[in-house]
Amino acid sequence: MPVKFVSHVDEDKDQNWFIKLTDTLSNNSVICKDLDEYKIKLEEYSSEYGFDIEVVWTKSKSLSPKNYQDLNNQMALLQEEYKNEIDEINQK
Repeated sequence: MPVKFVSHVDEDKDQNWFIKLTDTLSNNSVICKDLDEYKIKLEEYSSEYGFDIEVVWTKSKSLSPKNYQDLNNQMALLQEEYKNEIDEINQK
């Protein structure tokens, strides 16, 4: 059974978005200020469970539309990057 991770998006006092990544089994949390840091921490945390994880996304009610859109745009770019990597692997 996969280990549940919660990725909660919120804003800091400077109105920048961040993701609080929480491992619900160990209750460890880390604040990630960008998606690169998030990817690294998610991989680090999930490696302890053989990468058998489930990620649940939540967001703060106070998250601004601007920050929500910025994060969505960055995640779309990341998803396209992964899609290209997967396509390359499948062609080999």
